[in-house]
Amino acid sequence: MQSSTNIRLVNLPILFDALHIDTLPADIQAQIARVDACLPQTQCGLCEHPDGCLPYAAAIVLDGEPYNKCVPGGQPVTNAIAQTLDIDTPDTTLMAVPSQWPIDAISERPTEVRAVIREDDCIGCTKCIPACPVDAIVGTGKHMHTIFTDLCTGCELCIAPCPVDCIDLVTIEREISEPERIAEQEDLRQRYHTHLKRVTEQLADTSNSRPVVSMVEAKLNNAASQSLNISESQAKNTIAAAKLRTKIKKTGKATECACKR
Repeated sequence: MQSSTNIRLVNLPILFDALHIDTLPADIQAQIARVDACLPQTQCGLCEHPDGCLPYAAAIVLDGEPYNKCVPGGQPVTNAIAQTLDIDTPDTTLMAVPSQWPIDAISERPTEVRAVIREDDCIGCTKCIPACPVDAIVGTGKHMHTIFTDLCTGCELCIAPCPVDCIDLVTIEREISEPERIAEQEDLRQRYHTHLKRVTEQLADTSNSRPVVSMVEAKLNNAASQSLNISESQAKNTIAAAKLRTKIKKTGKATECACKR
């Protein structure tokens, strides 16, 4: 019988085909799965892997990429990966890449955040919906959208696409046991994979074509058509451009308000 760690690497979304995980030796696949199990499954891309947690886990195992880049996981996740890789000694364990959020005293991880839509400002453009990696946002065109807080990972990916800057991040405090965290991560992993498979089907449906509005959608589109491969540098540039557009919008709104005074 297959172990749960191996099951995670079976029937993966087409987005992960470029990793060629199915061609790797069983022990390497198992190690990738163990590292992936350490990651919080926020799929935020702050580790510089916009495809999500699994590609980062693969890069750690296959390419020797630094294992301390999971920003939302903080030092506990960095330590867990080091232990998985058998390098968890005080002299060799890396310090986690710092987060913009303060460290939570209970979890010792960066304080968790959740996205919240300001209802009065939402114009129902739907641009935030496909950006969410776990389908935590619901809504239809020209109607107010809602974020299910219990499903939100705090990845921040919905903020940049919003043309009216109506999504805020709020901090939360909670106590969660290790078994509960593991179960939550497994659920988020499955939701992300389901999201990827659904988006792949939507992109293949030429009768209902629509603009590609997220980096993951673009990479899925390319993977499905086996056309050009978006490099990590291109991915970073796209994300940076989206953030710049958001900053410009905020500056424009502030200037407009000042002119009206």
